[in-house]
Amino acid sequence: MVLNYDNGRNGLITSRDSRICIFYVEWLSAIKRINTSNVPRQDAQSCRQALNQLINQLIPDKNQQARLITEMETGREENILPLEDFGWLRQDERATFWLWAYLHQVSDHTLGINPPENAEFGSNWYRRLNMTSSPISHEERINLITFFFDNIIIFTPPVNHLKKKVMERLKDQWKVIYQKPLPLKWLPDEEGIVLWAWDNLQKVQKNKNLDLTELFSNFSAPGLTTWFTPLSHSERRLALRAALDLWDDSQDTKRLFLLNLNKAWNQQKLRQSRTDKKALNTYLKNETKTRLDFMAERSGVRISDMLETLINDHYRKTCGGE
Repeated sequence: MVLNYDNGRNGLITSRDSRICIFYVEWLSAIKRINTSNVPRQDAQSCRQALNQLINQLIPDKNQQARLITEMETGREENILPLEDFGWLRQDERATFWLWAYLHQVSDHTLGINPPENAEFGSNWYRRLNMTSSPISHEERINLITFFFDNIIIFTPPVNHLKKKVMERLKDQWKVIYQKPLPLKWLPDEEGIVLWAWDNLQKVQKNKNLDLTELFSNFSAPGLTTWFTPLSHSERRLALRAALDLWDDSQDTKRLFLLNLNKAWNQQKLRQSRTDKKALNTYLKNETKTRLDFMAERSGVRISDMLETLINDHYRKTCGGE
């Protein structure tokens, strides 16, 4: 309980949680239209002390203070999710990247939290909160997600735990994505190859954005590769997976892209494997070819490898070469 009367000498707000203290600051500004611009937000102690001083100055009556604190506590119960509700993200970089990018683009209607009155058309809660579009680490994305949920103020009473329901729905949505086959599981963790895959996906998503017919018919958000710029190899690899996790429309196009990318990668590997090789076109007697097939199968190698072994062994024996 945050009430502490003590003849008014100590503060009414005693919470040591900076998230709660900052919420009280924003709640007083949004709900009570109290100017809280001078209240520090860098730590819980200074924020708490400034809030207590402000409330005592503006509302000296103890009964009114008690009613105010009760309203603030009701607002906190609705609006501040416990840290445990974000626990599923802490050790999962892929899930965190997906959720951050999803919140960045999702409409208020799809999210399930109504916009404020007179909200600008085409905007959403992420942009309304003026949040960055270029976090550079897993930790920053978790902080942004927490900030997002903390700073949307839902009016109370009643307490409907709307944010908690939204979070549970998002968690279930991620479970569906996670149960699908891992996209690009075959992709090596090499900078040049990941960049190659990113560039290919970016071309597809940029072309999709230019297709106004599809854009207006599906009302789909722009692909991640068209608005996010990773600053490191590890970030690009995460962003690449997130871009595919977020791709939930035009499933046929997505499947075709993944199929073509895998095919292109296999062709690229094949070309690389043949850089120091030349084709050999020749004829062998049927019996000789059968023996070659048998030797290759018995040795567990391809026919071309078996030929190389036979030729090199004979060369070393007859010519003394290496």
